Amino acid sequence: MSTLITKSDELTHFTAVFSKVDLAADIAPRLSCIEVEALAGVLRALREPATADAWIREHVTDDEIGDARYQGDALEHLVPIDPQDDLQCDSCS
Repeated sequence: MSTLITKSDELTHFTAVFSKVDLAADIAPRLSCIEVEALAGVLRALREPATADAWIREHVTDDEIGDARYQGDALEHLVPIDPQDDLQCDSCS
């Protein structure tokens, strides 16, 4: 069953509460992808795209392999460099 919220003061209160960055940082990683997407959708509908993006950004910090927005560990993409290569001398080979 769907209910239409018509009280703008309730929407203003909702937006004020969920616009707090520390709340997003604490809760977003614990939400499922579907839950945070739903919350972000409501915030976008309330014309709060930056707040919606903040919830998504905070959620992604705890994503794992297989999650839609998983970005991987930055360290796994580093290529080790042999310091001898920078010297470019034949005797170092």
